[in-house]
Amino acid sequence: MKRIFAIIFTVTFFFAASGSLPGVSGNKTINVLILSGSNNHDWKQTTPFLKKMLTESGLFSVEFTEQPDTLKLSDLADTDVIVSNWNSWPDNDIRWPESTEKALLDFIKSGKGFVTFHASTSAFYNWPEFKEISTAAWLMDSTRHGKSSDISVIVENTRHPVTRGMSGFFVHDELWINAGNNKKFEVLGIAADKDTKSQPAVMVTEYGKGKIFHTILGHDVRAMRNSGFQALILRGTEWAATGKVTQTLPQELQENGNTAPKLSWQRTDTTFALLNGKNVIWQYNFNTKHGRPFFHPVYVGKNNITCLSPDDHLWHLGQWFCWKYINQVNYWEYQNGTYRSDGVTKIERIEIIPGPDFSAKIKLEIVYHPVNGKDVLSEFRTISISPPLDNGNVCMDYQFEFKAVGDTVELNRTPVEGEPGGQSWGGYAGLSIRFNQDFMDVHFMPSWEDNKNINGQTGDWLYMGFRGLDGKQTGSQIIIAPDTRREGAAWYSVNREAVPFYYFSPAYLYNKPLTLKKGDTFTLNYRVVHWANRPDYKQLECEYLKFVQQ
Repeated sequence: MKRIFAIIFTVTFFFAASGSLPGVSGNKTINVLILSGSNNHDWKQTTPFLKKMLTESGLFSVEFTEQPDTLKLSDLADTDVIVSNWNSWPDNDIRWPESTEKALLDFIKSGKGFVTFHASTSAFYNWPEFKEISTAAWLMDSTRHGKSSDISVIVENTRHPVTRGMSGFFVHDELWINAGNNKKFEVLGIAADKDTKSQPAVMVTEYGKGKIFHTILGHDVRAMRNSGFQALILRGTEWAATGKVTQTLPQELQENGNTAPKLSWQRTDTTFALLNGKNVIWQYNFNTKHGRPFFHPVYVGKNNITCLSPDDHLWHLGQWFCWKYINQVNYWEYQNGTYRSDGVTKIERIEIIPGPDFSAKIKLEIVYHPVNGKDVLSEFRTISISPPLDNGNVCMDYQFEFKAVGDTVELNRTPVEGEPGGQSWGGYAGLSIRFNQDFMDVHFMPSWEDNKNINGQTGDWLYMGFRGLDGKQTGSQIIIAPDTRREGAAWYSVNREAVPFYYFSPAYLYNKPLTLKKGDTFTLNYRVVHWANRPDYKQLECEYLKFVQQ
């Protein structure tokens, strides 16, 4: 019998579309040319990332060249703005052909844009005119930097189109100290780390009719993933090309306005969200291209906790639940460059019950089956979300009720080390959180004594915390109910700061699979607490006791 998907909202709301991506304005696409092919930084990684970032904003059409020294002015006729990721360091005496140098200068003078970042102004030390259109170059006798660290960026001019209404932020980056200073550039923002006085970090100027933007940020792809860096580059590029900025700042980068709460619900055919004014507190997503339901974003204070579909693992969906293998069919990874898995997680019915106190309950009926196959597992899922708490925390309780509907159902995972085919990264499946790539300074606080060994441990709860984009502490705690404890379950985490890749899960199948016969059932209960500060052990244990005693 053909199934009909059902969705029930217990009360009627105004339907509103979710906020659009920053940058999509309906205006003419801006044509960008990236200069690449040489840099003493890893341009083979940063140029593709830069192209992807600009393209995905929806504002820009992007091309790049690895032979910028061959450009003629006629080649730039359709280009609105040049973004340079090029230098020749340490061959600082290199010059381009005179015709190419003149083409670049005439391009800018005519009213077009020029954008540079980090090391791309450290070039052409013997080209006087380049010094007029650049700033913050590396000076051999005075400029220095230490190791990459957590840098505080402070926006000093919140009236300029690039930085209008923009708050400061933290970024893990390489801070140049005593770089060259072109006094023709206006400083919009400064940057410092814990050991260094403030350095000019965000600058603009005009040259002829053209506009130029530069930031000292952007040492590597990790720094370029930062929301603050991306906002500056996207806004700086639009401004350099057009003289205006139409993009909406991400809410985590907006200056603090009226803090009085003004709560409301917002929903579409695929989302349900709690708002404070225009800002999202949390959003639940279902029946999207991603193939399974998930929370994203989840905000505590100004920090978004979750990361959606990062390029290293497109199937990581903020805060979500997913099995890895059911009867040897993969329900976790996407296949063949699509958003589809070999196993289907299908929502048959969803009921959303908003509370008058802005709590909410979400109930789902889900079935699991191979593509074009019969159902093998059914699930009733209930998620209870607390009203906004006075301390800024967000609390979510999960109950999963599973029933085997196939004759035999094996729930399994990638084997762990010590098993046949075991992998160091094996063991994951179940409730998961992939954390925001803006985060820094990871720390764990487990319910057991040893906070250096996480994977394979079997404690009652685990907290994973960070320095957020705004420099404040934040993080998440997952609590396992006593009736959910199972021999074979254990904690699983990933902490790779270079990517960044931050993830953790109470992996129900970590040490061994689970086999069910038709009609067998089991239930899982968890609490997720997103903390707006850095809790101590006593606070975390108190939250555990509240959960198990309710």
